[in-house]
Amino acid sequence: MLSSLLRLLLLPACLLVAAADEAGDLAATETELEGVAAEWKAAWEKSGSSEDALNYGETLHGLGIVERGLGKLDEALPHLEEALQRLAAAGPSAQADALEALALTRQDLGAVAAAGEDLRKVVALRETLPPEQREPSLAQGRDHLALNLLIQGRYAEAGGLLEEALSGTPATDHLARARRLGYLGRYLHTLGSHSRAAAACREALALKFDDPELRLTLGSQLALAELRLGKLDEARSGMEKAAEKARELYHDPRVAFRAEPYLNNLGALDLSQGKAAEAAASFGESLKLLEAGGRKDDAALIRPLNNLGCAEQAAGDFKSAGLHLRRAAELQAKHLPRVHLRVAETARNLARNSLLAGESDAAAEIDRATGIGLELLDEMIRHGSEQERLNFLQRLDLVSLPCATGDARRIAQVLAATKARLLDAMLEEGTTTHAVAPAWETIQKTLKPGSAFVDACRYLSSDPEAEMRYGAIVLLPEGPPKWVPLGNAADLDRWLEAFRKRLGWRASELAGKKSPAPTLTLRSVLRSLYDGYWEAIARELPAGTEHVAFSPDGALHFLPLAALLDSSMQPLCTRHLQVVTVTSARDLAGTPSPLRLGSSPWTVFGVSEFPKSQQDPGEDRLLNLLAGLDSMPGTADEARRIREVAPRGSSFLRDGEATEAALVHLNPAPAVLHLGSHAFFLPGHQPAGGVMDFDENADLLYSGGLLLHAAAMRGPNSPMLSGTDDVLFPAEVAKLPLHGTRLVTLSSCESGAGTAVSGEGLLGLRRGFALAGAREIAVALWPVSDRSTPEFMERFYRLAVASDRPGQALWQCQREFLTTAEDEAGFEAAGTEIRPLRDEPEHTARNRRGDCGEEERLALAEGLGGPAVAGILGSADLGEEEKRE
Repeated sequence: MLSSLLRLLLLPACLLVAAADEAGDLAATETELEGVAAEWKAAWEKSGSSEDALNYGETLHGLGIVERGLGKLDEALPHLEEALQRLAAAGPSAQADALEALALTRQDLGAVAAAGEDLRKVVALRETLPPEQREPSLAQGRDHLALNLLIQGRYAEAGGLLEEALSGTPATDHLARARRLGYLGRYLHTLGSHSRAAAACREALALKFDDPELRLTLGSQLALAELRLGKLDEARSGMEKAAEKARELYHDPRVAFRAEPYLNNLGALDLSQGKAAEAAASFGESLKLLEAGGRKDDAALIRPLNNLGCAEQAAGDFKSAGLHLRRAAELQAKHLPRVHLRVAETARNLARNSLLAGESDAAAEIDRATGIGLELLDEMIRHGSEQERLNFLQRLDLVSLPCATGDARRIAQVLAATKARLLDAMLEEGTTTHAVAPAWETIQKTLKPGSAFVDACRYLSSDPEAEMRYGAIVLLPEGPPKWVPLGNAADLDRWLEAFRKRLGWRASELAGKKSPAPTLTLRSVLRSLYDGYWEAIARELPAGTEHVAFSPDGALHFLPLAALLDSSMQPLCTRHLQVVTVTSARDLAGTPSPLRLGSSPWTVFGVSEFPKSQQDPGEDRLLNLLAGLDSMPGTADEARRIREVAPRGSSFLRDGEATEAALVHLNPAPAVLHLGSHAFFLPGHQPAGGVMDFDENADLLYSGGLLLHAAAMRGPNSPMLSGTDDVLFPAEVAKLPLHGTRLVTLSSCESGAGTAVSGEGLLGLRRGFALAGAREIAVALWPVSDRSTPEFMERFYRLAVASDRPGQALWQCQREFLTTAEDEAGFEAAGTEIRPLRDEPEHTARNRRGDCGEEERLALAEGLGGPAVAGILGSADLGEEEKRE
């Protein structure tokens, strides 16, 4: 009987009960083993023989396994500890088995770190066994170690072990493969990669194996992933089935506590649908099941306590919520590392509860939660794929609670420490550099007299009817930072959509396609955007502020600052000598580029014609876009004008020479890379609230790109990424050899568009060129006329070379254009002569001649898509004497 029980080591509870019941009853088995253990102990104490010691140890081992299966962890622990001592001379296999059982019992009791060290020893012992004796026990030990590391929050190591274990599992071993797919799904779910977690669970459930508890676990994990993906009907169906099956499997009162996870998941679904009372009932039942099973002070209680507190908070019962959240935090302090995702989430929930309840310690709780989150961010941001790290950032909101306090110093520091951290980490990969988040005081020291830094953010308000809002920190050369609340996210999205519609209508008019004009004019839209999203900032900028660095967030990336109209109908570009865009406050503390724009040759790509494929594009959005590409005759004149400004030795590639292969093999990197060609952006689905799963919505990473000469030859069977198709997605752009390039100019429509991720900027071409090594990037957000681009480009580059400041040159061009245009009638008269729309860079403010009217110049100002050249700027880029040609 003992040997059969030992083979039950670590079986799921319901199977352990069933197997033991074949010999009678689990409790009866426990009683019988206790009697056998007493007999072997007496025999050993009398004889002192090693054989009797081994028999006693083996019996204690079996007894501990049964006690753990019954949830009697406090009884199992001493028995397994002594079993390990008695089996010390039994050889590595028996020692590893006993230590594994002990480690998992310690883990159940909350001693997670100690259990992890034990499991490492288990793996090491099994690795010493002859190859034919290692499996499956070695793989099992590695699985348990990986899951332990996941509990500890050591995600990178856990993920590596789980991926390795799955790849080494034979396809024919369906049970082992299903179990490891489930483990991998748990890991992916923890990191927020819910789509991949769901896919792993579906793959596992499709396999043929006979383990009802594993099927239950996988089905529940799948339903939870679907909940996080917003698939509520599928989630509810799966969770209700799981709860019903759990009650059936765990009908025995001795293992009823095993139903807790399934009730907990059902509560999570109700809470996501605003059913706080129903959620609290499920979480409360989960908690009672665990406590009834003897789990009164261990780590298993953390989840239901935290979730019950969240449900009570949603119902407005802040007192009860605080009690349960504090109890969860106390257990976390006992059982988990201080820097852990679960700890960070509970700390954030507790801080929000204190804020909503109006408690005096709310600020201290917010600081504690933020501190834990920042340490976790610093660890997590350096591991995993870009999609995994983006998903993690979606889960970890470090900005909203500080914003709720309105404390400018607190908010300024959090923004300086968190914005664009993933971009920084990716830029540092392969180097020994590790950026340290500066204090806001350090940023302030970079500001010269007459300058200011505006650091914007998107955050969730703390009131019961929470909504996404915008705000900004205004930092001047002297004095404390100031917090400026701005408008809400929904209104900004609506104004920007009105803005797009008006611009789209004007584009159609210029192309000769007549249609009714939208109700709102550009003037009214630009006035409203100023009132909601800049006026409050302007009030905090003292007279004489000439230089402004602006770090946008969310949809503020699409705000056409230069063209915003104040109450006197003057564009913003007339109020300051320059406004430059930076990714974060840390950019101001960086080192200015030692490379001057005119110090080494440039490379200029210009594409006028795009040969077309004869294949049917079908319903493919990208192929249909490629089939409709217009020619770009203005690029020839643009290149000719740039040649007059560019340094000697510069390269000019036209049409068939302007290919992806030529771009990939640039050597050396040019000081300036100018790309006159088409770009595209095909927006993907973005769920309400802005929280995205970048595995479920992988198209968001491939929704935009650059189109060179042969791009329109792409066919239905072309691979997503190809080095020869002249279609460059951001991931391909990021690999270009541009370290040493000072400026990239994308004279391409919508080259600056992308998916806005709170705190991380835009995912798109601009980010791709930054990762490739470019110091500064000039991009376009909107399509405008082809006619004026060559003249504008010549003016822009002359100013940029003279001042060595692309951002300042851009702003001056914008100011010149916006203050020298004719009225709308003049635009209408000229509009019939304008050629088909083409790309206009973010720094394209149009020409200085005044040959267009107000409606067109405002449309062109929208084409700027932002205030300045975007990129990494040093402190010298603000506040110095303006240089004019």
